Amino acid sequence: MMEPTLPYNRKDSKSIEAYAQRLLNKSLRVVLGSQIKQTYSGKGKLGQILEDLYFQYKPNSESEADFQEAGVELKTSPLKKTTKGFTSKERLVFNIINYEEEHTKTFKTSSFWRKNKLLLLMFFLYQQGIEDLDYIFKIIHLWEFPPTDLKIIEDDWQKIISKIKAGKAHEISEGDTLYLGACTKGANNKSLRKQPFSTEMAMQRAFSLKSKYLNYIIGKSLPSERIVKDTKEYKKGESLEDIVKKRFIPYYGLSEDEIIAKLKLPKSKAKSRFYLIAKAILGVKKEKIEEFEKADLALKTIRLEHSGALKESMSFAQIQYKEILNESWDDSYWFNTLTKRFLFVAFQKDENGEPRLKNIMFWTMPVKDLEVAHAYWLDTKRKIAKNDFSHFIKISDDRICHVRPKGINSKDLMETATGAMEKKMCYWLNSSYIKEIIK
Repeated sequence: MMEPTLPYNRKDSKSIEAYAQRLLNKSLRVVLGSQIKQTYSGKGKLGQILEDLYFQYKPNSESEADFQEAGVELKTSPLKKTTKGFTSKERLVFNIINYEEEHTKTFKTSSFWRKNKLLLLMFFLYQQGIEDLDYIFKIIHLWEFPPTDLKIIEDDWQKIISKIKAGKAHEISEGDTLYLGACTKGANNKSLRKQPFSTEMAMQRAFSLKSKYLNYIIGKSLPSERIVKDTKEYKKGESLEDIVKKRFIPYYGLSEDEIIAKLKLPKSKAKSRFYLIAKAILGVKKEKIEEFEKADLALKTIRLEHSGALKESMSFAQIQYKEILNESWDDSYWFNTLTKRFLFVAFQKDENGEPRLKNIMFWTMPVKDLEVAHAYWLDTKRKIAKNDFSHFIKISDDRICHVRPKGINSKDLMETATGAMEKKMCYWLNSSYIKEIIK
């Protein structure tokens, strides 16, 4: 029965969703009138305004879902407009992880699951310079995690908890996990909390969903195929990473041609052929691997010489001279790239120069190396701000990362903040560093 004081039924998730849908393609100011006032502050204020002014209940920080009777948690998230439509602008942040308590729970009794098993997601178009009350809501619907995703999310939660139990909460990284992350949460990245099994203070973190996962929710992702089609494919205690490793093992030691013959693949001399071989081993025929896309997991193939030497450093995106000046470390391209999870697939030449599948490994950059990468990024940003494009960190400086050109040719230039044109430069991880990782 509808509660008389509310225009929806707090005990019915479909009624809550239907009421939320009235905001589709509208702003709060349009629906509620120009007289409404913005009384909340902080990054999550739009959600608080929605709760108070639209759904007519006072925001709280309780461990239960917002609409407790229906088990529905309200979450708002920004979209950005691209030439191909709307995509997610950032990760979706949930509750702060209480290191002292969370490790005493099971997944089903955890703070994350109790609050977030059923989400009312309200995506709005972010536009710089406008008030929250004027954001237009573009996508609104209830979201329940599919079983195949929920299996990975539960494994991710277990990984985070295992680090807490090992007294390593200070070493938690977003790259440890696939879908459910543990992102830093606090002013200027300096908020620290006690942890139960170590005297070392740990960075305050919150559970989060990666922005690439949100793209699947909003339906803006490339054609993809799952590695695991059904949760029945998992054996007891097995994770997605275990299944990936198991798929590669039968091919260890085989040459490129032997793998191609075994998998009935067309021969190719394209540079991307090793990536295509790796994808075929995983049983994926479509353009993208769904689990990797949702996790923002980077598959990188590595080719070693017979001696074990690695000639090529690993390149990433070009440095955006204007954008980097407005980035903070936590929101920077380089931080978000290095805190990903990576799958390295290594091929090594035999005595006849034939590449053979050597091994694979999942990897996340350790915290101590991330600090070196941070110093490198700051050095790069400072030099760009000073218009010094001649003294970036070089590979010979042996600092894990370096800067060097990666343009079409010497005339491939990019505009700087001052309007000058400079040669395009790229982020690189040193070959010596990659070699040590996979050794």
